Amino acid sequence: MSQIDTIYNRYGEPVLRLIENGRLVSFEGRSIGFLDNGNLYNYAGTHIGWYEKGIMRDHYGNCVGFGETVTDSPRPLLPFKQFKPLPSIEEFEPFRPFKSFPPFKPFKSFTWSDSDPEELFNE
Repeated sequence: MSQIDTIYNRYGEPVLRLIENGRLVSFEGRSIGFLDNGNLYNYAGTHIGWYEKGIMRDHYGNCVGFGETVTDSPRPLLPFKQFKPLPSIEEFEPFRPFKSFPPFKPFKSFTWSDSDPEELFNE
């Protein structure tokens, strides 16, 4: 599948790939979650945050990661992007579960979350 975006962490390291069906895959090829109408879910069906206008946010409105093109605001100061590694072959996507209801969106913040993009999906 073709890639839509790359997600970087607070240090500018590329950590996830967003591919065309909304699936989020690590550069090692592991499926870790999916995007549905701006809502982020893990494969347990738990809502874990939002991805809008190039910014990945947690349930507190803090920035967890960012994409190639960022137009969302407010946001923290973004670091320089590091070089992307070559992606591995993607594993088969697990079945998508029933999704939990998304909570109310918090106010967007200027701060970074304590979570890394990959850690967010393990919560």
